[in-house]
Amino acid sequence: MWLKSISIKVRDFMGQYTITEIAKLCETSPATVSRVLNNPEIVAVPLRNRIKLKMEELGYRPNPFASRLSSQARWGMALFVFDILNPFFALIVRKISHLAMEQRIPLTVCDTENNEEKERIYLDYLLDNKVGGIIFGEGISSSTIERARQSTETVLLDRHFQEGVISEVTSDNYMGGCQAAEYLIQLNHRNIAFIGGPGGWASAEDRYRGYRDTLERYDIPFRPELIYEGDLRFESGIAALEYFLTLPEWPSAIFSANDQMAFGVLTKANSMKISIPGDISLIGFDDIPLYSLYTTRLTAVQQNIEALCESSFKIMMTKISQEQDMEGMGRDVNDRIVLPTTLKIGETCGKCLQRTG
Repeated sequence: MWLKSISIKVRDFMGQYTITEIAKLCETSPATVSRVLNNPEIVAVPLRNRIKLKMEELGYRPNPFASRLSSQARWGMALFVFDILNPFFALIVRKISHLAMEQRIPLTVCDTENNEEKERIYLDYLLDNKVGGIIFGEGISSSTIERARQSTETVLLDRHFQEGVISEVTSDNYMGGCQAAEYLIQLNHRNIAFIGGPGGWASAEDRYRGYRDTLERYDIPFRPELIYEGDLRFESGIAALEYFLTLPEWPSAIFSANDQMAFGVLTKANSMKISIPGDISLIGFDDIPLYSLYTTRLTAVQQNIEALCESSFKIMMTKISQEQDMEGMGRDVNDRIVLPTTLKIGETCGKCLQRTG
């Protein structure tokens, strides 16, 4: 009796009672306890009340993960990001985490580091554990997304896959590219360089298209040597500026496909005593608030990260809810939401005093 009392106290402290243990304490079967949790109306009222009272006394809480593993139901959510060290993706992780926590939904964050093998390992684990849905950020391979969408609910955040196949929430990256290029042209710049992202990234390609189309609209010749393919990391911005400085004629302005590379340019320029915007004007893309304490405020195309995350999460919740109500219905909802961008004027752009080109 003494040992049993100690055991119950230890269990109570740890909060790890199982359905089987609850059943033993109530002198009934685990199946009956399970029915009280999932279909209480089919259990006789006196027995149902006795089991519920015992659960309350012991502070028992059902483990939804364990219960779903024993059924065909899917549960939980995952978020795939290309690089969690990138402040843009870090902000997405934080916001989606907060939204999931408000709904008491566990979130698994998968930092893939541009590695398809890591994507496969993460996805194997998630599908084996019947994840309810996955939100994919930019930079995740098409093969991973295709495999995921066959087995669970999927939403793309600032990434494109195939029109109408998967729900997407994205910024108007094309218009953002137009806004950046047009602003520099209005400042009399003609030799405008562009630092892009990895090949196959729809968001970066749309920004590049906006840049090129705007040059064409203003009858400014396109110069291939003013294009540098980056990887959206800080170091890539440093390498891009080093390349541009080897050209016979420096660009008078640089449009970077994201803030990370733009701050690489700015840092390298400062170390070389090159004035921004005195010698070269600079525009980024994202307008990351984490950079607000930087000594120079970057002019940047702003993405509404809060709205990107909230819209993605809302669509995912709708899919999961429909999946629970009517099996398979969630995958028929494939919205595409395009959010506007805004040009935020900082301190890194100036008027080009001498027209060139």
